[in-house]
Amino acid sequence: MGGGRGASRNLAACVAAAAFAAADARAGDAAPEREAARFDTVLFWGASTGAPGTDSADSSANIGFVTALNGDIGRSGWTITSSVGLGQTNAPLSRTKSFYSSLLVGHQWTLPGYYFSLSAGLHYRNNREHPSGSPTDGSDVGVTVQYGFDTSAVDALYLHSYGAWSTVADQVYFHLKAGRRTQRLRFGGEFTLSDDAWSRPTLRYGVFVGDIALAGPVSVTVSAGYLRHLEPGKSDGFYATAGFSMPLRLR
Repeated sequence: MGGGRGASRNLAACVAAAAFAAADARAGDAAPEREAARFDTVLFWGASTGAPGTDSADSSANIGFVTALNGDIGRSGWTITSSVGLGQTNAPLSRTKSFYSSLLVGHQWTLPGYYFSLSAGLHYRNNREHPSGSPTDGSDVGVTVQYGFDTSAVDALYLHSYGAWSTVADQVYFHLKAGRRTQRLRFGGEFTLSDDAWSRPTLRYGVFVGDIALAGPVSVTVSAGYLRHLEPGKSDGFYATAGFSMPLRLR
């Protein structure tokens, strides 16, 4: 059962990671200097690692895209989001490898100063656990519902929130960023809660810096902080994430 709980915790964090990256990418690529380009798609990819204590570690990576059906990701309208990802949990007595994917249809409302989005769709996950036989071992297909919220005012208070729920193991994910947004960067503190039917919640308290410009149109958001497990017998530790995004004009 220990391996199942570890896999479930890892998956609870990974399930929403790709869609959260999409929401975060949309937020970054709605920055004032990029609005006039009228991109229709954002490609995103990223990785996350968590090291609870010294005896175990979780890691994940994902890639996906979000595209606006009206041809402008910066305006209100319908969207399609898809992603795939891999996760791995290593513990002294167990090991789990996870694959997950999602396909969602949603709508975003872009208003002066902020945007809000709602989406729903299919969520698939497959866990390969050693030893096998826990409730989270094997494959499941379910439905997921997600929301995103982001403020866009420059040189002002910055707020960003994302949440998701999936019928696969009743996974719940909530993320909040709060800080300041300038012409070039977003920065501040963040909090994340992930939970599911087979484990106690996992909490993350950290700091972030976003909209860091790299080559061409590529930007990155990085974060790191304290990882707290409410699961009995699980040690606390640290986490670090990096999420990349690249706006595209495909149509």
